[in-house]
Formats: sequence, structure tokens, C-alpha cells
Amino acid sequence: MNGKEIVSKFLEAEAKQDVQGMADVLAENIVFEMPFALPGLPDRVEGKGTVVEFLEQFLGKERGLFTGWDLHNIRIYPGGDPDLVFAELAGQGVVAQSGYQYRQKYIILFRVSDGRISHWREYLNPIPLREAIASVQTGQVSVVKQNETISLRQARG
Repeated sequence: MNGKEIVSKFLEAEAKQDVQGMADVLAENIVFEMPFALPGLPDRVEGKGTVVEFLEQFLGKERGLFTGWDLHNIRIYPGGDPDLVFAELAGQGVVAQSGYQYRQKYIILFRVSDGRISHWREYLNPIPLREAIASVQTGQVSVVKQNETISLRQARG
């Protein structure tokens, strides 16, 4: 498979909340970065096991933050070199504990090495994510204060 096909497989698995399917195309030394991460969430996660645990917290069917997860308007573009792939997409889901309707747009940079995703940098608007997490913490849809630290484990109770 080429880089575009590997990224497509990864995103198809994500759309199904299939964390194991996502993990199947991750390199052991995967680096996940979220440059605009909320305070209290990591902006960098390294290693396949750690990234998979992080994914389980957000997308896992059993204990993830979201249910009814869906990706749409997926566009995948080749980068300047054969290992680089960009994706534009929209995602939406329901916060399992509050019913909050989460909607997000993403720009993602993937680097594919030896048939696996070795680097994943995700750009998103942090405000909808902040509101989704706040909906669990407060039991209602509200906005978290700018400097408040957020913990997914704390948010899930």
C-alpha cells in the first residue's frame, strides 16, 4: 500500500471507532502531535502503546468520550515527498455521558515510513473539544475557562 492508501485505511478505522484497526497501521515509534492541545491534554504522545491508550480514551467503543463517531468530507492529498500525506476532514459524534453534539474540522499531516504511520500531526479548533469535555464535567453544555486544566480521566468520572 502507498501512503495515501494507508492513511485512508487509518481514517476508515477511525470512522468506525475501531482503535485496533487504527493501531494496525501505526509504527511502533509513532509520534502523535496536537499543536493546539487544550491545557491538561498532551500536545505530544510517543509510542504505539501510549497512542493506542490515548485513542481508547477518545474514540474507544467501550470507554471513549464519544459515541456515534463519524468522519466525512475526507480529502487526502500527497505531500512534497512520497512519505508525506495530508488530509482534510470533518468529524462529529455525541459525547457519551452528556449527549453534547461534537463537530470538528481537521487538517492532519501524516508521515508514512515502511508501510506504517510514523508521525501524525493533527490541527483542530480546540474550542469545540473544550466544550465537549466541559459537558461531561458539568453535566451540561458549557464553556471551560481559558486556563482551566482538563483531564479526560477526571471528565469521565
